[in-house]
Amino acid sequence: MAGAFYSPDPVEAGADWRLLVTERFLGAFGPATSVSTMSTLWRIAADPALGLDALVGAVPTRGVAAVDSFAIAAPDRITTFVVRGTGCADVSVAGRARRIDARGNEPWYVAEMADVERFALGPLQRSPGDLRPARADLPLDGGVVFGPWLGWSADVTSGPRSAPTPVQAPPPLATLDPQDTNVLGDLGRRAASLRRHRGEPPATAPTPETAVAAAFRLGDRDPERVDAPVYVGRQPRSPRVTGPMLPRLVRVESPSREVSATHIELRPTDRGLVLTDLESTNGTVVRQPGSGVRRLDSGESLQVVPGTLIDIGDGNVIEILAFH
Repeated sequence: MAGAFYSPDPVEAGADWRLLVTERFLGAFGPATSVSTMSTLWRIAADPALGLDALVGAVPTRGVAAVDSFAIAAPDRITTFVVRGTGCADVSVAGRARRIDARGNEPWYVAEMADVERFALGPLQRSPGDLRPARADLPLDGGVVFGPWLGWSADVTSGPRSAPTPVQAPPPLATLDPQDTNVLGDLGRRAASLRRHRGEPPATAPTPETAVAAAFRLGDRDPERVDAPVYVGRQPRSPRVTGPMLPRLVRVESPSREVSATHIELRPTDRGLVLTDLESTNGTVVRQPGSGVRRLDSGESLQVVPGTLIDIGDGNVIEILAFH
């Protein structure tokens, strides 16, 4: 990994974020993150057998230990960013900077960017600057420290070092209580999805190279590309992780509770975009161009094309778009 660094300048009492660096991951976690949570995250991040989905899934998003805000990065040729709450990533590609924030998505938002030159992880309130390390900034080869933000630059090289060794072995997967996390935190139920981090990608998993480009628009929100499984509902949770990319969860308002907690899935495949009704209570109504209106059976899947309208209830209509 190229060079990670952080600012040693103190901020107001209690406002420092918890900054984590290992060989493969960098993360900035909100000031309320407990020592116990950071210890667990460190052990998972330092375990070469576990990947990004395991790390993100182990961050508590419910209960007294919930981490309201964080920003995690996995630097590579394609760098993956996962942000939640007031956590954000300021990213520089080809000399141009952009900010990745959670956009109101729960429990987090995932983005991928190629050829990242440098980035900074931390709270939305910080000024991105030019993302280059300043004279007063300190290098961080590995560990957990307190600071206002965490930076990374491909221009900075760190000296040789051995892989970080946890103080103790990672805890058994069964000891991570899924009631204190989201569904992705139940690592025991998702062990099969971690095979890809050992070089064994599922043969049928869609990839950015094979998945047909598509996008969707929910109501008057901005269009979003479907480059990973998308779960839409009143309180969406991901029932499975089978592909090489983290799912995106899209929450909708449903005052009369017509929309189920996790109502539908949109999944990109090499054959096109597939819609699945996830055994919703009130069903899913689909209008395909030239095909009229139909209601999906509970659990039914259907390939959808640009121009399709998907009504999941309470005025929530999803339009499938072509991605250009």
